[in-house]
Amino acid sequence: MTARTLVWTGFIAIVAFTLMAASRLTVLDPVENLTLNVTSPLSSSLHNATRPIADWVNNLTDASGLSAENKRLGEENERLTNELARAREDAVQQQDARDLDAVRKQFPNDSFLAADVVSRDSSNVRAIVAINRGASDGVRPGMIVVTEGRSLVGTISRVYDGYSWVTLITDPKSAVSAIVQESRAEGVVAGNYDGALNMEFVGQGAAVKQGDFVLTSAVGGGYPAGVVIGRVSTVQKTEQDLFQSVHVDHLASLSGLEKVLVLTSFEPHHLEAP
Repeated sequence: MTARTLVWTGFIAIVAFTLMAASRLTVLDPVENLTLNVTSPLSSSLHNATRPIADWVNNLTDASGLSAENKRLGEENERLTNELARAREDAVQQQDARDLDAVRKQFPNDSFLAADVVSRDSSNVRAIVAINRGASDGVRPGMIVVTEGRSLVGTISRVYDGYSWVTLITDPKSAVSAIVQESRAEGVVAGNYDGALNMEFVGQGAAVKQGDFVLTSAVGGGYPAGVVIGRVSTVQKTEQDLFQSVHVDHLASLSGLEKVLVLTSFEPHHLEAP
């Protein structure tokens, strides 16, 4: 090691020792404060300048995390929704079985054949549906069809081996002999192109009011007596008309039928003219 190197090494050591001592004795505090005052604005400016970039990076990271979380929650919601739908469908099927048992217990002398609605007429001119029961199941033309609550749906009009067509009571060609339960007034419930039911040929003197029940009658032999058709919704009387205008609301929604019952124990018969 040369003399010059020894001198520089000793000088550096002395300066370092002096600075350490000065720092401990707070001699350099004014210098440090001055340095901080000079560099602080620059540091703050750099921080503010880079903050948007840092925020964008943070937001990008957060957005990526939120997207993944939303995807997970969406999949979980879909799974739970499907499970709920399956649970509801199971409950509907179980309720259908209970309803059928209740009908059978309520009418022990009648025999019913459960059927599913498998097709509907799409022309809006006819009110007919197809069921998955046919000649191979013992279904014959003229048999009546009811809901699981035993409200009248219609009659079997055409039968094939594995399915049948049912003409609903709302069909324009449908006509059902009926009686008002409360007053025993008789008439014929007929369908219309708009899906409404009218009870025709009700005399002006008959006591019919809103809310009365309308049932099938055995007149004509086409239907058994006592099957519920619906309830009277409106009654109109005019002096110049021979009959009252009686509108009937069906108890069940025929447009949303899914399951029906075919009354197999009733044999329709039509009386010959005298």
